[in-house]
Amino acid sequence: MLDIADTAELPLVDTHAHIYTTSMPLAKDAWRKVEKPAPVEAFLATLDTHHIPFGVIAAASMFGEYNEYTLQSLRGSPRLRGTVIVPPTIDPYLLRRMRDDGVVGVRWVWFMRPDLPDVRSAEYRLFLARLADLDMHVQILLGGERLAPVLEALADCPAKVVVDHFGFPDPKLGTQCPGYQAAVRAVDNGRTWVKMAAWHRLGEAGPQVGSALLAALGTERVLWGSDWPFVAAHEGYAYGEAVKSFFDAVPDPLQRRQISETALRLYFGH
Repeated sequence: MLDIADTAELPLVDTHAHIYTTSMPLAKDAWRKVEKPAPVEAFLATLDTHHIPFGVIAAASMFGEYNEYTLQSLRGSPRLRGTVIVPPTIDPYLLRRMRDDGVVGVRWVWFMRPDLPDVRSAEYRLFLARLADLDMHVQILLGGERLAPVLEALADCPAKVVVDHFGFPDPKLGTQCPGYQAAVRAVDNGRTWVKMAAWHRLGEAGPQVGSALLAALGTERVLWGSDWPFVAAHEGYAYGEAVKSFFDAVPDPLQRRQISETALRLYFGH
């Protein structure tokens, strides 16, 4: 366990966590049920325990377009920002209201979709333009061979892009996974960031993959996140382990501070 009392430059922002209750309606294509609640109060308490001031809520795919609990939580705490799941046809006035409530982006959880939407279509181009107008980003959970075509299609769109979970690589392939490599290439457009998040999904290779990502992209294009409450994680995985993986991947306190500043600029505007 990391002794945070003796460690410099803890993260200032956890850019990836999920909150939900057991009473929330599951989406028809939910990939799993929820056994335990992960209320916003528990997440804020976890941040406090680890001396992390700010957090970002990633929309949980199990609940589809049910964003009400996230919106309520964002309105209740200036420490939080969040993403939502919405259709590309969402009313722009509603999207603006969500932005004013603390929503910073829209999450595309597409890793289990058999067919992917055409993000070059007129419908998606209009949607992406509206996101850019509101200074909101697209957050993508997709990996393997399927990620590269989507990122390439977004290369000339005006909206910012955040790639989840190191590009969602196969743990056996690590940095050799096409998803990871596509995420690294995408940063060249100057509007893309990649999250070091869901460390538990990579097992012991996590810090090595994180170090490689930092070496490839630098501190201005990577973000740290925990993936709390670690849905489908190995039993007993603790928040402190996600923090420790970050320290193992980024041992330099100055670089950790710079990564935190990147997150503050992207999510909180300062």
